[in-house]
Amino acid sequence: MVHGARAVLHRPGNITPSAEHVHGAQWRFVVVGIALVVLAWVIGRVPALDRWFRRAAVEKLVLVLAVVIGPIAWAEVALRAIVPPLGGTTRIFVRDEELGWRFNPGATDMWGGVQVHINKDGYRGPLIPVARTPGTHRVLYLGDSVTFGYRVAHWQDTFPFMADSLAAALDAHPIETLNLSVEGYSQWQEAIVMDKTGARYRPDMVVLGFVLNDVTEMFHLVRFGGSGEGFQIGHAAASWFERLTSHSAIVYEVQKVTREIKARKRLGEDVRLGAIKQQALDVETLMRRPDQDNVKMAWGIALADLQKIADRCHELDIPFLVVAFPFAVQLSDPAGLAAPQRALSQYASAHGIRCVDMLPVLAEAAKDSTRAPLFLDEDHFSPAGHRLVADLLAPLIAQTLQARSR
Repeated sequence: MVHGARAVLHRPGNITPSAEHVHGAQWRFVVVGIALVVLAWVIGRVPALDRWFRRAAVEKLVLVLAVVIGPIAWAEVALRAIVPPLGGTTRIFVRDEELGWRFNPGATDMWGGVQVHINKDGYRGPLIPVARTPGTHRVLYLGDSVTFGYRVAHWQDTFPFMADSLAAALDAHPIETLNLSVEGYSQWQEAIVMDKTGARYRPDMVVLGFVLNDVTEMFHLVRFGGSGEGFQIGHAAASWFERLTSHSAIVYEVQKVTREIKARKRLGEDVRLGAIKQQALDVETLMRRPDQDNVKMAWGIALADLQKIADRCHELDIPFLVVAFPFAVQLSDPAGLAAPQRALSQYASAHGIRCVDMLPVLAEAAKDSTRAPLFLDEDHFSPAGHRLVADLLAPLIAQTLQARSR
């Protein structure tokens, strides 16, 4: 688990071609070269084929293939050795000018190896009307793929719905669960969602799932000085043409260069982003080098956006709870790798934000060899992990709702 976690902590985009991919491309070149030599030999030995290939129309076609199609195909094969895995597009994401991306209302498609359905209002789970239901509490969740339940087949098995179900039993009131989490979102996007969508639902409580890469992932986006548009947009395909081009290494490289040009322009506009970009910034850096200048700047931006959400909840008189989730690698050394959680907890305490750190509890639970694995990968919970988080959150949610009812 630790080895896998370390692999994902490197910045996306820094692709080192593997020997296997390079050798594969070399063998494809060799095979195609041999095939062309054999074809030329056969044509020269068969008079009928030789006469057919000497026709003017055929010669022009062969010339086009040799001068235009051939180099493109050659470049496609060569580039596949150095670009990340291609394809795997899905219809559940669409582009959004303000947020970067959002869920596609009403879409059903495969994602993370499971079928995911997005309801017509653009989130996962049952459709909740904007109008409140008398005698029913409402809890709204913000977050990214962890809170969304990436790779968990059924939304009922994700912690927001399980926690609210358990809390409803403790509180003796039904609870409507509204999970507005979107894969890949950070606090700047969650603040927009809360302001423009969440507030309309008038929830009794807002729970925000905070994952460590919330602090780092935004800086891979063009608008924050990076060269990407987001992993989700990179895998979004609304048409057959987009699905087709998503498999092209040439298209990938052209898009990458275009994004890098935009990023260089963006870096000149904001010196903070330029400073953050100068040094590698990833989750492992947050854990091991918390005093690094770009880490401090990144935290400053992330926490400022978190404060916007807290302020909006305060303005609406809605209890706000932040739940800090660890990466799997931290479970092996919760004391030595807890710098990000300390930074978040210290800020929350100083600004009156209620914050729950899940690292100590999950690290202790992980010691139980009889327990099912808590993580599916480096940061996404298994159904057992979701259940444990739900068990921990349910009493806090019930207490908050009971206090609000009095």
